[in-house]
Formats: sequence, C-alpha cells, structure tokens
Amino acid sequence: MATSAKPITRIACFRFKSSVTPEQKGDRARAFLGLYRQHQDLIIAMPVGGKPLNTPLNLTNVKRDSVWDLGFIVSFKSEGARQQFDKEDGHDKLKEETDPLLEQVFVYDFEEEENLGW
Repeated sequence: MATSAKPITRIACFRFKSSVTPEQKGDRARAFLGLYRQHQDLIIAMPVGGKPLNTPLNLTNVKRDSVWDLGFIVSFKSEGARQQFDKEDGHDKLKEETDPLLEQVFVYDFEEEENLGW
C-alpha cells in the first residue's frame, strides 16, 4: 500500500485529570517535545502550541470546550513518516506514562487538500 508524500498535520490536545499538578503537566509537555526532538527526521519542524486562549465566539448555538490543558500542532513529512513515528517504542512508552494522567485526549491527523477536501 503506497503512502502519501504530502505532509500530514497532527493536532493534539490534552486534558489532564484534576489531580495532576502543574509540574506533572510541564513534565509531560517536555516529554512530548523530547520524543519529537528524537525523531526530527520524520517531521518538518518541532511542534508548536501551548495553553488555550478563552476567545469568545459569539456564535449562535456554538459552544467552546474550554477544558484543554495543552495543545500542539506538528507536521510530519509524509503519511509514512507519521506511521513510523506512531510505531516507535518511545511513542508507546510516552503513551503508557501519560495515559493514566489524562481525562481526555483529542488527536486529529489530516493531509492538506484543496478547498479543505470539499
């Protein structure tokens, strides 16, 4: 099965359990960055992100989920690079260490398409 040579962008957001301290959250952020740093050959640039802003939407019947603690975006060089990253032992280890601290996770990977795919 051929994989795309187009970049793949990942959006990742994390909500930690209420018992998780700011120090633990910072440790997890450093761990995410460390893993990407180890695999810079698979990504276009290091992840960028931070804590969410509480920007008012002022839209009818639209609600904002404001419970996220941390979010970032990163672009992989290709779908093959994304798959390789996700299969790395370090990725599994990071998940095993982080998952018990999480209340919710949102990960969305997409390939750029004209007209946003529609």
